[in-house]
Amino acid sequence: MSSVALALVAVPSLAWAQDPGRPTAAATAAAQDEDSDEGEEDASELDDVVVTGTAIRGVAPVGSATVGITQEDIVQAPVRDASSLVARLPQASSQGATLTSSGGRAAGVNLRGLGNNATLVLFDGRRVVPQGGNAQVSDPNLVPFSAIERVEVVTDGASAIYGSDAVAGVVNYILRRNFDGLELSSRYTTTLYDQYAIDGVFGRTWSGGSLLVAGAYDTNDSVGRDARDYMLQDLRPYGGNDNRFIGTTVFPDEVGALIIGNNVYGLPNTNGVRPTAAQVLPRLGNPSLYDSSHLYDFYTGRERYAFLIKARQEIAPGIDVGYTGIYNRRTNESRAGDGFERIAIRVQPTSPYYIPGMPNPTANQTVVYNYSLNNPDTSRSQDNLEETFNHSIDLTAQLPWDYRFSGLITYGKTDSCNVCQAQVNTTRATVIANDMSYGFNPYLTGRQAAADALVGGFIQQYDTVLFDSVAKIDGSLFSLPAGDVRFAVGAEFSRYKLYLKAQNTLNLTNTYQTSRFTKSDRDVVSGFGEIFVPIVGGANAMPFIESLDLSMALRYDDYSDAGTTTNPKVGLTWRVNDELLFRGSWGTSFRAPTLIEANPATVGQTNRVFVSNGAGDPAIPITNLSTGQSAVLSRTGNTAGLQPESAEIWSMGAEYSPNFIPDLRLSLTYYNVAYVDRIENLPNQTLILASPGNLALYRDFFITAPQPGTCVNGNYATYNPAYLPWLTDPNAVFSPSTINDCSLVGIIAGGRLNLGDVRQSGLDFAANYRHETEFGEFRFSGSFSKILNLEKSVVAGGPLFDALDTYGFQVSERGRLGVNFNRGGFDANMSANFVGSYLNNATITVAGTKLPDTEVPSWTTIDAGIAYEFEGGESGALDGVRASMSIQNVFDEEPPIVLSGTTAVDLGNHNPFGRIFSFELSKRF
Repeated sequence: MSSVALALVAVPSLAWAQDPGRPTAAATAAAQDEDSDEGEEDASELDDVVVTGTAIRGVAPVGSATVGITQEDIVQAPVRDASSLVARLPQASSQGATLTSSGGRAAGVNLRGLGNNATLVLFDGRRVVPQGGNAQVSDPNLVPFSAIERVEVVTDGASAIYGSDAVAGVVNYILRRNFDGLELSSRYTTTLYDQYAIDGVFGRTWSGGSLLVAGAYDTNDSVGRDARDYMLQDLRPYGGNDNRFIGTTVFPDEVGALIIGNNVYGLPNTNGVRPTAAQVLPRLGNPSLYDSSHLYDFYTGRERYAFLIKARQEIAPGIDVGYTGIYNRRTNESRAGDGFERIAIRVQPTSPYYIPGMPNPTANQTVVYNYSLNNPDTSRSQDNLEETFNHSIDLTAQLPWDYRFSGLITYGKTDSCNVCQAQVNTTRATVIANDMSYGFNPYLTGRQAAADALVGGFIQQYDTVLFDSVAKIDGSLFSLPAGDVRFAVGAEFSRYKLYLKAQNTLNLTNTYQTSRFTKSDRDVVSGFGEIFVPIVGGANAMPFIESLDLSMALRYDDYSDAGTTTNPKVGLTWRVNDELLFRGSWGTSFRAPTLIEANPATVGQTNRVFVSNGAGDPAIPITNLSTGQSAVLSRTGNTAGLQPESAEIWSMGAEYSPNFIPDLRLSLTYYNVAYVDRIENLPNQTLILASPGNLALYRDFFITAPQPGTCVNGNYATYNPAYLPWLTDPNAVFSPSTINDCSLVGIIAGGRLNLGDVRQSGLDFAANYRHETEFGEFRFSGSFSKILNLEKSVVAGGPLFDALDTYGFQVSERGRLGVNFNRGGFDANMSANFVGSYLNNATITVAGTKLPDTEVPSWTTIDAGIAYEFEGGESGALDGVRASMSIQNVFDEEPPIVLSGTTAVDLGNHNPFGRIFSFELSKRF
């Protein structure tokens, strides 16, 4: 962070508008220059305003495209979480971590679809400690919603100003300041879940100081996966697979199933008596199934407390001290089976439960036991707790001339039980049917206390710590005819720390043991500078050049673990006249890997899975002919040696406000991003064998390794040696599986990697118009983003492939069109939200045949809202009361069906909630 809450210039904006900014910003900056001898009172007024994208006091960001969300927009928006405010912008994306895609646990902000970590999230221009466990993101839902005054979005790279993460842009949540009064609100939202929320903000100002206190509480219940048919396991009604039974992956009902080698048999209900071969053999390939979607939650039950305090006091003439404290506590609870519906019980030939007369009479048999259905009253919930504290103290001091010193110290800490849940004790599952002392009967249906021996636990705790200190001086260097040349220089020191401890009970005693303990730290030393040069202004204006401003910024960062990087940025704004403005910028940006990404001991998962095999490679045989799938070992997680990402970004645009149509504002921006060494998970890695093209594209990430004919399941000494490094990896976690290792044909070497390059370019368009009539005021707004080009490579320097409008990537067309009507205390609004069509080229294999690529249709939803606010003395006790109702997706438009995995919906572009009603009542005192 290099820009603290400094005296900058406000840039007003209209609903979801691309903000030209130049008339107000330039005029205010000029006024400040002309009146600088009037003393500190004018400067203190400017202290109340923060602008994003520059470190220089008294100027607006030069050359950059900006988007503003005003307080009016916030009040009228149908959403009440900070992340969703930005996600609704066409320049944003629902790819990555959102409340929908993450099941309601955490959300980030993702501009341009370039990733949550490529967008820098700030509060009053300041970083806060990141949140999350397996994936660290800056969750903007830290603060009470009522504390947000407005949101400023810079859709250019800004590492020259802010350092790491500002690749796609910056989202700055501006908190209320100099607020007097009390506001309380309550809100009820109902859709597939019910949510209740209360929020309040109190503020006082006095001569030389101010105080703001805000608090919020909200809670919602969970949503089961069975709330929508297209999230069930059995997707045959949508043309997909019955994922209850694929290969040897089987989800049986209470009776269970039997696996011998690669054969799956149904079991009869014998009330605990060992079945005979005569009873089982006719049930080959025909087990009784149960859809485990009825046992899982898609959207977590959540409870959240948020608190904010912000204070500022002048302690001496020209010296101010401020404090901002943020506290957030979030708990989540959801049903998470984690294998309890299909526990693999090993039955050895010496066990009394071994069924004689079956094929392979000397091989172990596996009984697939559904603990969840037979023991429904035992809790299998996943509980998450995350607490975040963030404290900032800043000091500003006026220096001789018009120089000013700004200093900031921030300390933040996030404590997270990222995964706290029951877990199948797979170690006991291998012995429980062979050791009669357990008293467990795998063929007995219904509740049996002995089955509780299979219930273990898993706890994964993260602590993340941030210490940040910044010192900066800014002011004027000298004067030109157009105004003062202004500058800012400063230095920053940051320290990050990460601690992780994971424990499980995967042992015979079912006691907690430490499976992972790791810690990482990082120091960052930075220096930065920025200069603003007004080349043409009021004193030397000329035809077609009313003003011409230039800015240049440079930042150097030295990472203790990731090397050094230097990033420049140049911006130019040319105002032709009072109607037309052109702007452009060029710069480089970077993102260092998070401490979690950079440490392979933090996250590692190795799963035995079935994947579609349409590669046509005889060296990679199909092991399940009925479905056209093959069993593989699939590795995900973090990777050692990750390097920082880097990007080159340039943009150019125009703003037009015609005099012949007052209150109309138009803007158009072209942007171009060249992003290299991207850190991301191997995209769609379970489709690596889906086609010859996929295999060719991802060949470097697949190890062909069929097992030898002498393979014995569970005896690693008999395996193809290629598997041993992966199966003995100390950083790997293995999910419960019923797949026979001897059927494996290869290894997907996935996970987070530096995955090559991204080339993206596009256009942003915005239009806003206000119109006064005798009936009231109408406000029209429209914004549209069009990606013109999106190419990727999967290895550094490798060939680029066209990813535009394909599954898993940002859709090229996103738009929003809205109209608002206001008359006195009455407001009504309606808006249309548009997500364009794209190609599902990640289709699945059904009955041995890969489905053809399909076009996913565009999706348009309508939102609407009405509100009434009582004003004036005649309202009495109702004065200041505002009642509102909003509806998202008024016509309950179903999302398009997208068959690309284990669901038939693409949560990266659509959501399953349908129509959402919200009712809010607020009171201003």
